[in-house]
Amino acid sequence: MTRAWASAGDAPSLQAPSADSPAQSATPPIAPIAPMAAVGQLRGGHHLEHVFAMLAQLEDGHRHDDVRVLQYGDSHTASDLGVAVLRKALQARFGEGGRGFVPVGRPWKFFGGDGLRTGMDPDFEPTKVKFHPKGQAGTFTGEGACYGLLGVGVEADKAGARAWTEVAAPASRVELAYGSGPQGGSFDVFIDGSKTGRIATRAQESASGFFAFDVPDAPHRVEVRAVGDGQVRVYGMNLGRPSAGVIVDALGINGAQVFTPLRWSEECFAEQLRHVSPDLVVLAYGTNEAVDPGLTDAQYERALVELLGRVARASPSASCLLLGPPDLARRAKGQGAGAWKTLPRVLEIIAAQGRVAEAAGCAFYDQLQAMGGPGSMAQWASEAEPRGGPDRVHLRRTGYAQVATSFATDLMRAYDEWRAQPGPSARR
Repeated sequence: MTRAWASAGDAPSLQAPSADSPAQSATPPIAPIAPMAAVGQLRGGHHLEHVFAMLAQLEDGHRHDDVRVLQYGDSHTASDLGVAVLRKALQARFGEGGRGFVPVGRPWKFFGGDGLRTGMDPDFEPTKVKFHPKGQAGTFTGEGACYGLLGVGVEADKAGARAWTEVAAPASRVELAYGSGPQGGSFDVFIDGSKTGRIATRAQESASGFFAFDVPDAPHRVEVRAVGDGQVRVYGMNLGRPSAGVIVDALGINGAQVFTPLRWSEECFAEQLRHVSPDLVVLAYGTNEAVDPGLTDAQYERALVELLGRVARASPSASCLLLGPPDLARRAKGQGAGAWKTLPRVLEIIAAQGRVAEAAGCAFYDQLQAMGGPGSMAQWASEAEPRGGPDRVHLRRTGYAQVATSFATDLMRAYDEWRAQPGPSARR
């Protein structure tokens, strides 16, 4: 669907779509339909018309490019436990386009992802926006720089420094993403232990670079080694398959808020999104905002609108979806061990997301209600085989799988309802 975006300074009041909105000139709408009723916990499914149309073409054998879903978020996304379930469900129905984007090396100490094993020498270190506590506010360094699609890369300048990733999923194409610039150096690429090529990153101006290798369609180990002639910054790699299918990328960062991607270079962020050309962008923030005592609704909605605006400017045809946070419980003061209650602020954050999604032309999915509503986390964490974690913030593997299965099921039910409506042949 066509979207109109308020500027950051206008939030939390959002513009309604209008015929003369400048954001609408980029891509015409795809045969608009009447708003769809909620499907399970999915609201605004009619806003997913673009990605639904691409899935329909893929399902009918008329599409030769992958359908790509990017999910940005916090530690819930970074764990890849729920995203992996969504990925497998969509790929089981529409085809496997590949593992998609994965880091090279370890963007943080305990990084993990479905089917990934990563490592790097001490000479490689993460590069990202960093927070330095100072007083109550603290400061950030590295704002406005480029950190790739994920928002965290790895860098080194010492000769022989190594970073690597082993991927269990098969791939026939490995595309390295990296930064180039005046101080850039070279790095060698080893695939399955054999040197495949050397990539030079020195350039007059800073920019993102991409270089692809065709490989046998199989699992692979990819390693980069710094040559030592300058700074090497590797953002990660994209892994594809021979035939078109669905790709779902887990682009989460531990501790992230909606403000996190706003601290990156918008020009670089747009460049990264344009390169992968997503059909659906999911924003899954809210947990860390809910425990931020100084954050107001106005500040949160303003940031959410600005991030949606950046996504729309970079990928104007892509559908968008806000994924509400799961339940979060806190123990009531002065109460016993069993007095865990849903943090009221979580409900306020979810309500704010619903308002922004409706005004901005995005779908919204309520994970808290998919868990069973307020009080779910307290219950899940106290079960004999708990689905909720002991911190009452994160879920266990089974909990993430259950919520993600509900999400995938509701998403595909909405797709089926969309296809069943009378209209263009793409729906039938």
